[in-house]
Amino acid sequence: MNKTLLFKSRADLTAEENLAAFVRYCRMNLVLFGGDLAFDEDIWDITETYPVKGATKRNRAYFSSYEAAKAQRYAPAMSPQFKDFAKAYFRYSLSLRSSSAWANRIAALRALDHALVLEGQEGRITRATHDTFVRACSIIQQGYASITAPKIAGQLSEICDLVVRLGFCQMKTPWKSTLKRSQDSGTRVGVEAEKARDEKLPSKAAIEALAYIFQNPETPAERIVTSAVALMYCFPQRINEVVRLPYNCEVEYDAENNPNYGLRESGSKGFQDSVRWVLETMEPVARKAIANLKEASREARKVAAWYEQNPGKIYLKPEYEYLREQQYVNLDEVGLMLYGLPRQVLFWTDEKGSKFKFPKICSFSYIEQLVLRKLPPDLLRPSPNLKYSESLFIALRFELNAKIMPYCCIVERVSPGEITSRLTSSGTARSFFENRGYTDTDGKPLEMKSHQARHYLNTLAQSNGASQLDIAMWSGRADPSQNSTYDHVTPSELLSKTKAIALAGKSQLFAGVTDIPKIRVVAHRDDATGRLITGTAHATLYGMCRHDFAASPCPIHRDCLNCHEHICVKGAHVKLANIKRMHDETEGLLTKAEAAEGQAKYGASRWVSHHRQTLEHCKQLISILDSTVIADGALVALNDVVSASKVEQVKFLREEKSGQPRQNRLLERLRNGKK
Repeated sequence: MNKTLLFKSRADLTAEENLAAFVRYCRMNLVLFGGDLAFDEDIWDITETYPVKGATKRNRAYFSSYEAAKAQRYAPAMSPQFKDFAKAYFRYSLSLRSSSAWANRIAALRALDHALVLEGQEGRITRATHDTFVRACSIIQQGYASITAPKIAGQLSEICDLVVRLGFCQMKTPWKSTLKRSQDSGTRVGVEAEKARDEKLPSKAAIEALAYIFQNPETPAERIVTSAVALMYCFPQRINEVVRLPYNCEVEYDAENNPNYGLRESGSKGFQDSVRWVLETMEPVARKAIANLKEASREARKVAAWYEQNPGKIYLKPEYEYLREQQYVNLDEVGLMLYGLPRQVLFWTDEKGSKFKFPKICSFSYIEQLVLRKLPPDLLRPSPNLKYSESLFIALRFELNAKIMPYCCIVERVSPGEITSRLTSSGTARSFFENRGYTDTDGKPLEMKSHQARHYLNTLAQSNGASQLDIAMWSGRADPSQNSTYDHVTPSELLSKTKAIALAGKSQLFAGVTDIPKIRVVAHRDDATGRLITGTAHATLYGMCRHDFAASPCPIHRDCLNCHEHICVKGAHVKLANIKRMHDETEGLLTKAEAAEGQAKYGASRWVSHHRQTLEHCKQLISILDSTVIADGALVALNDVVSASKVEQVKFLREEKSGQPRQNRLLERLRNGKK
C-alpha cells in the first residue's frame, strides 16, 4: 500500500475551504491509480494501477449517479457539486486502506449524493446533516439486497466519520449505521434454520440437472460452465481458484510416487498454493471436466500463444494470412479479419464503449490497431501471472454468448461472473437451467450458486465425522475455526450420529433404562471456614487434584503441572508416561514460541515464559518419579509452584483495557524467581 500522509483540515477555514483543500490534496498529492490519473474523467480505468486478484475483466470506477447505476448506465454522472468530493474520497480512502470490494464505497457515495439531491442541496456535502445520512441509509436499504445493504451502509458510516472529523459540514458527531449483517446464530432447529440451510445448500434436483447437462452439453458455454461447477463438486473450492487453473494442473502421483490424482491449484484467503487431491469416486468426473476445458479452450489458447510470440500484430486465420500483405481491405475482408467469415462489418465499438461506422475501404493497419487496443493488457506484455496460453479458462471474445458471433482474433479469460451468471436467471438473462426447461416443484427455474458446492461438501464431511483439521485442509482453508460456517448438518442427522456412537460404546443414553438409582453427593463443611471436612481428590492425566470443585471451578483451566494443588503418585507408570510426553511436546512448542518471539510477534513472549515454566516443572517431576530412592506410592508435589490469584488476573485485564503497555506481569514475576 502507498505511504499516504493524512490530510489535516484547518480550524481557521470554512467547511467549503477545507473541502476544496481536501480535493486539491487528493488530486495533486496522491499517487494511487498513477500520477497521470485523469481526475476529471467520470470513468477511471484502474485495471493496471489497482489490480484485483482473480479478476479477468477491466476494473473501472464509474462515478455515475444512483439512478444511472440502478438502470445499469454509466451516465449521467454524480452531481457536479458532489463529484469531486466523491473522487477525492475514493482515492484517499483506498490509499489509506486497500480493498477489493471498493465498489461498495462508490455505491455509498451514490446513495449520499442522491439523498442530498432529494433534499434540494444539489449534492453539496457541506450541507449534510444526520437526516441526510439517515435518508441515504434508507435508500441503500431499499435499493440493495439484504446481504449487500449492511456492507454499503458501513461504508456510508466511514464517509460520515471523515466528513465530521475534517470539518466538511456542520455536524459535530458522526452518524452510525443501524443496518447489521445477519449473523449465523448456530441454531439448527426451527423454520429460520431450515430456511438458512436451504439457501446455503444446493437442491437435489439442481445437482441432478447439472450432472445431465455436464454429460450432454449443447453449447460451448454449457460445456465450460458445467465443467467448472463439476470441479467444484470434486473437492471444496472457491470460484476464483477454479478459474485460475493452469492447463497442466493435473497431478498423477503424490510425494511418495504413489498413484494419486489431484489438481495443482492457486490458494486464496491465506491458504498457500497446493495440490488438492481428488477422491477416487470423483476422479472420473474431474478428468472429464479437465478434458472438456482443454478442448473448449484449444482455439483460444492457440490465438493467445500467437499473440505472445507476435506482439503488435493482429492474429489472422491461416487461410487469410494473405490479407497481411494488403494495404487496404474492404468490409468483407474486415469480416475475415475479425470473425474468420466473409461477412460485411459495418459498425465497431471501441474499448471506451463508443460506437462508430466503418468506411467502405479501411487500411489494414487501422483495423489491426483497433483489435490490438481491445486485447487484454496482460496478454501482450510479460507477466509473472498465469499466461493466457497456459490457462484452462480462456475463450474467444463472445464465445460464451450464443446471440453474438465471437471474434476469431480476440481472446479473454473466463471470469467468475460469466460462470455464476449462467447458474441463476436474473432479469432478461436466462440460466441454462431455464433454457433447458428444468424447474422445481413450484414451476420456477432451478438455480444454483457456485459457493453452494463448498457448503455441500463441507456438510458431507461434517456429517461423516471427518476431523476439523482435515476438513480445513481439504477445503483450502487456513483457519479451521471457519469450518462451522459451512456446517449445515441437520438435527436429525446429529441425533442419528450421536445415537450410533452411544450404542457402539454400549452407553445407556438411548437404551431407555429408567431404574438406575440417582446418587446424591453430600459435602460436609466446617461451619466457620467453609472448608470440606472430608477431603476429596480428582484424577488427572498426571496424578491427582485436591482442588475443591464444589466451591469453585478450576482457576487455571486444567494447567495441572503449573498448579500448587496438583499431586503426583510415585509408581504410577501411565501418569509418568503422560508427563514425559508433555515434556516432549512442550519442548517443540517452546522452540516455535522462541522463533515467534524473535520475529517480534505479539503475545509470543507470554508463551515463551509459560512453556519454560511448564518444561521446568516436567523435568523436576520426572527426576523425582524416576528416582529409585523414593518408594512407590509416595505423594509428590512441587513446592515452588505459585498460581496467579484472581486479584492479579483482574488487575492484568484492567491494565490491558486501560491502554497501558501490554506485558504479562504475572509471568514476568515468575520468570524473575519471585513468589
